Parts: sequence; C-alpha cells; structure tokens
Amino acid sequence: MLRHILFIGGVAVLALASGVAMVPGEREQWTMLVRDGRNQEALALLGARYAAGRRESDAVVHLYRLYMGLAEIEKATRVIQEFTAEKPDDPQRLEMLARHYADIQDTPAETRALQALFELQPSLPTARQLLIHYRLDGDFTREQALLRVLLAHEMITANDAERLGLMLAAQGDLFGAREALIRFDEIANPERSIGRFVLFDVLVQTGDTAGALSRAASWVGHFRRAGLHRAGTGESASARLIRMMRAVDETETRRLLCGPQPPEGVAVATPEEGKDSACDLAISGQQAEAEAPGTIVTRATVPEESGRRRRR
Repeated sequence: MLRHILFIGGVAVLALASGVAMVPGEREQWTMLVRDGRNQEALALLGARYAAGRRESDAVVHLYRLYMGLAEIEKATRVIQEFTAEKPDDPQRLEMLARHYADIQDTPAETRALQALFELQPSLPTARQLLIHYRLDGDFTREQALLRVLLAHEMITANDAERLGLMLAAQGDLFGAREALIRFDEIANPERSIGRFVLFDVLVQTGDTAGALSRAASWVGHFRRAGLHRAGTGESASARLIRMMRAVDETETRRLLCGPQPPEGVAVATPEEGKDSACDLAISGQQAEAEAPGTIVTRATVPEESGRRRRR
C-alpha cells in the first residue's frame, strides 16, 4: 500500500513539473502572438519588456515593426534610434535606421545615417544613395568629395569617373581630372568619346603629349565603329580626334596612324611600285563630309604624277 502511494505521488510530481515546463515563456508568448496576428497583445507584451530594459535584438526589431505596422511613427522612430545608439558601429543597425528615415521621408536624417554607414562600411549601394541625395540637393561639394573617395578605392563607375573628371577639369584641377579620366578610359565602353576628348586635352595641357597621342590612336577604330551606327551630319568623333592629334604633333600622328600597323579602322593606301608613298589624313572639305557618321573614318591618299590624288 505504501509503495502504491509513493508511486502515485511520484507520478503527480512529474506531471506537475512537466506542466510547468510546458508553460510558454515570454519569448514564446510574443512569438506566438505575432505569428497569430494578435498585434495589440504582442505590442503590449513587447512594450513592457522594452520599458523594463529587456531589449533583445529580435524583440526590439519586432516591436519596431509592430509600431510601424500600426502607424505609430514617433514611437517607432524612438525605438530604432535607441536601438542604433546602443551599437553605433553595427552596419546592420545603421542600415535599418537609414531605411526607416527613407520610409518616413526624412531626407536629411537619411543622408546623415547613410554617411555614417559609408564611413563605417564603404559600399557601392550606399554611395549610390548618397550621390542621389547630393545631386538632388545640389550639394556638389559633397558629391565631388565622395567621388574622390570612390576613385581612390577603385569603386567608381565609368559614368561617375567621367563626371568627376569633367567637374575637376572645369575647375582647373588638371591633375585630378587626369586621374579620374584615365580611370574612365580604363573601364568605360571603348566607343564613348566625350570623356576621352577631355582626357586628350588634359594630357596635352599637363605635358604628356606622347601619352595623349598614344591613347588617341587606340581610340580611333572604336570611334569609327560607333560612327557607323549613328545617323546625323557633321564632323564625326574619329575625324575630330585626328584633327586634334594633328594639331598637337603632325609627324607623330602620321607615324601612329600611317605606320606599318595602323590602328583598326584607319585605312592606309598602299603605293604602286616605283612611287613614293605619302599618307594624307584628309579630314576637311569633301573628306570631312566623308567622315560623317555612316562612312569610313579616315582615308589615306597617295599623290600621283599628274598631281591628282587617288583614294583607296
């Protein structure tokens, strides 16, 4: 009989202990409330925990989301600001803060958060967002400073490198413009011409005429291919480039464009036997018209005994 009583008592104690263990804790409670869509109850529970200083990351994030879902903007802002302030060197928290300011359309605060995030963890997505804000605000000083940082870290895009180079050239910072435009030349589509024209001028002005002519000779063929697919009239990019090269150094231009291995897209006539060859880069008059988009880039001519010029 005594054994039976002890057995029943032991079973009862185990059952009681199991029942207590199965009662959900606070974490399980708010998790189930959020899962079941009982937002007000979950908000009350999470709010009480937050006020008591029990601020686990996942609980705080859920509290913030509940405030936002219920349009409690001020409370949500306070929660996410305090959450970020606890660990200001956490990129994920700064990113959440910046996203929050974007959601509530607080542009100045979003910009500050993005600046802090970029200083902590430089990245192209963050830089793009900052550049958008700087350009919309007309804050070209900060835009230029950010572009310089991107250039120094080799994170800059072709469009931004060209823009930076043009800005610096307009301000008279030729060496800065040269650095930016050389980077542009390295990574941009080979048929893009505006930045390369400015780079040519900058190289000449900084005394690197050999580098300018060498680069220009490598661009001619690409400019020609671009011109073949563009409609319009006027001087083509390739004709303009050759004219600029000749203005700098006629002899070197002829050597580069009319040598044994001219750049792709430059046609050089082969003289007949017994006649002297003379490469004539015709880019004016009728030749300028021929250089318009849709025709060949440049033509070399060889003088005949009669004084006329035979074109090939």
